[in-house]
Amino acid sequence: MSFDADVIVVGGGLAGLSASLTAVREGLSVLVLERGEFSGAKNVSGGRMYVHALRQLVDISEAPLERPITKETYLIKCSNRAISFSFSDPESRNSYSVLRAKFDPWLAKKAEEEGVIISYNTLVLGAEREDGGMTVRTNRGDLRAPLVIEADGVTAGISRSLGLRKLEPHSLMLGVKEVVKLEGPPEEGEARVLVGFVGELLGGAFMYTNEDTLSLGATVKINSLQEGNKMARDLVEEIRESLGVTGEVLEYSAHLIPYYGYDKLPPLHAPNLLVTGDAAGLLINDGFVIRGMDLAIGSGMIAGKAAKRILSEGKPQDTSVYERMLRESFVLKDMYTARRAFTLMNEERLFRRYPELLCDVLARMFKVEGERKRLLEVVQEEASKRGLTLTKLVRDLVKVM
Repeated sequence: MSFDADVIVVGGGLAGLSASLTAVREGLSVLVLERGEFSGAKNVSGGRMYVHALRQLVDISEAPLERPITKETYLIKCSNRAISFSFSDPESRNSYSVLRAKFDPWLAKKAEEEGVIISYNTLVLGAEREDGGMTVRTNRGDLRAPLVIEADGVTAGISRSLGLRKLEPHSLMLGVKEVVKLEGPPEEGEARVLVGFVGELLGGAFMYTNEDTLSLGATVKINSLQEGNKMARDLVEEIRESLGVTGEVLEYSAHLIPYYGYDKLPPLHAPNLLVTGDAAGLLINDGFVIRGMDLAIGSGMIAGKAAKRILSEGKPQDTSVYERMLRESFVLKDMYTARRAFTLMNEERLFRRYPELLCDVLARMFKVEGERKRLLEVVQEEASKRGLTLTKLVRDLVKVM
């Protein structure tokens, strides 16, 4: 079989571009297939990137990042009551707000300058193994390579066409987002976690400050959305109104998000195939951070390096080295560390019972009516009303410690 490239990368987002840049630097010929008119045209994210992996890939001083996140705020809403607290670190430069429609084209240009070939408006229809390699079916015809790196997002079209994966609601979330024009620039880069803003749905909301806009949105479990009576498109509108955010809405987008967790990750590789980023289900939520973009970049870079090792050994069917490299990296180590907290983030009580519990406890502790109880007694009484015990509370707390 003749091949069109050493490696075909399906998807021109963060994972795909990171993989292609790394593979080219390793001396391989790389063809990226991107269904959008440009990289970033089909890519959506909440808008916060932890840049430790990006620093290993490019000079981030050149990158079109928005603002360094120097303030972390939690806002918990319980009906007409609210709890908020913030942490500020003016010197922090470990994460930035980002707009993918700006960032991805910049990274794609960097990749093309280094020799990556990107075919835009190319829709991948499926793939199959034959004659020691992989044939990728596209709207432009068939393409062949000994190795394919899948970076096509949460729907994982290549894995599904090979029978490695099914899309199931319990492993997916839906993210909806607006970018709102601000009348004046914000004072600093801030990330807000918004709890209790999506009604009875299982999920939460977020807000990030950019240079002169806000990224505002929500993420909710798909099965919760299916069971409810709220339209996804109404969510972000209601959140914006409840926060009193005004300004021209410049962009609306929606995006499926993987929600597997370490213990339920789908196959990360198969003969002639390496799976990266959202397609691999790589996402961390431990209650403090929600991470996907740095895992996409990290897994893409590892895939590019693994591709060189695999092809040098002349056995593209044996791709197990890729998973071993992932397990030695921050990607799977961090997912493993977050695994217990991640399971808690799937629980109904975290989104519904705990916010109300916290508000009721604080309401009672700040009220003076002549008979006062100790904090522990108040917590126990309010927890009992919700079918919770102190033992359960402590166990859940331990999961995030």
